[in-house]
Amino acid sequence: MNLAMLRQVWRESRLLMLGCSVALFAFCWVRVWIVGRIDMSRFQGILEILRPEFENFSAVDFEQALTYPGRVAFTFTEPMVILLIVVWGIARGSDTVSGPLGKGTMEMMLAQPVSRFQYLMSKNLITLIGAVVIAMSAYAGLACGIETTSVKRENQPIKMQIPLIKIEVEVPFTKDANAPTRMPLSDFVDTEDMFPSAMNLLGLGIFFGGFTTLMSSWDQYRWRTIAIAAAFLIIQLMLRVLSLSLEELTWLKFTTIFSLYEPEVLVSYAVNTRDGAWSFFFQKSQEEWKLGGLAYLTFLAGGGLAGFAGATWIFCRRDLPAPV
Repeated sequence: MNLAMLRQVWRESRLLMLGCSVALFAFCWVRVWIVGRIDMSRFQGILEILRPEFENFSAVDFEQALTYPGRVAFTFTEPMVILLIVVWGIARGSDTVSGPLGKGTMEMMLAQPVSRFQYLMSKNLITLIGAVVIAMSAYAGLACGIETTSVKRENQPIKMQIPLIKIEVEVPFTKDANAPTRMPLSDFVDTEDMFPSAMNLLGLGIFFGGFTTLMSSWDQYRWRTIAIAAAFLIIQLMLRVLSLSLEELTWLKFTTIFSLYEPEVLVSYAVNTRDGAWSFFFQKSQEEWKLGGLAYLTFLAGGGLAGFAGATWIFCRRDLPAPV
């Protein structure tokens, strides 16, 4: 690895990395704070009416989505979160080969005492580091939100203790005036339960970084590389929506990588079956086996790393076009 090359790539990418990290940190914090402001129990009746539509578009049960861990987990499915990690992957991936070729700086760079392999590995390493930093920023924002947010608590009925058997029972139609009106969100949500979802976000970032780098390795124009990656993203999202919304199109879930990006499902695993969050396969019921959190990360990150490897193979053997 060439340290001078690494420093050069770091200087080129640090502002984008910092911007995406700060934006995700702040967004996740605010999103969790908003969760604490809304008492979903007041909307229970209305939401029950919308249950069929919700369950068609969600990978988790309706009851899970109403819990505080479930609602916090949906932060990772917000378009803003997906967009920022994908923007990092596409921006850095498209700047590996087609970007410098389009700008006419590739020949000057390769005229220096640096091999093509060292050049591309430096770019790929910074892309991977950036994906880690951005995903961990989202997790840090979420953790800060959980620790600093309080949630409204409905007045609980007064409890009385039955003599002799010493069991407390609630007195109907009463309210305990001394009960706290707000409680820390951390009493309901374990920060560690959100970590598998952050790793799922990291896997998505690595995948798009690797895919865009692969597209860039054979292309000459950065705009075309970005267009291909953006079109791929849109098509994948559309396939995901169709696979969830129409029963006869469920098979489409096997054609989209977003079937491997389900942070709300991983939180559900962490809360209900902790083994599922960190296993490759696990038995959810006697007849049903499910992919665990480790499988989600392995397939997404593995696809991205395969893209980086393919890009390196193509770039090291390619005849580069003359600057335009």
